Amino acid sequence: MVMAASWLWRGFSSEGTGKLVRIEGMMDGAKYREILEGNLFQSSRYLRLGRRFTFQQNNDLKHTAKATLEWFKGKH
Repeated sequence: MVMAASWLWRGFSSEGTGKLVRIEGMMDGAKYREILEGNLFQSSRYLRLGRRFTFQQNNDLKHTAKATLEWFKGKH
């Protein structure tokens, strides 16, 4: 029996933590953007961060992928 990998993603700030997301399988750029789309702004509203906040991440390939950078550019 082979078990699939399972990961967790959660944003955090000085105001608290955002939604906890369980990730099944391998994390790639497309899945990363899907998580951001469904959770980043929802968490910022929940934490009452307003429209102006700084999102930080490391230089992992899925964070620096062209499609991910375009996603951020489109969200300002």
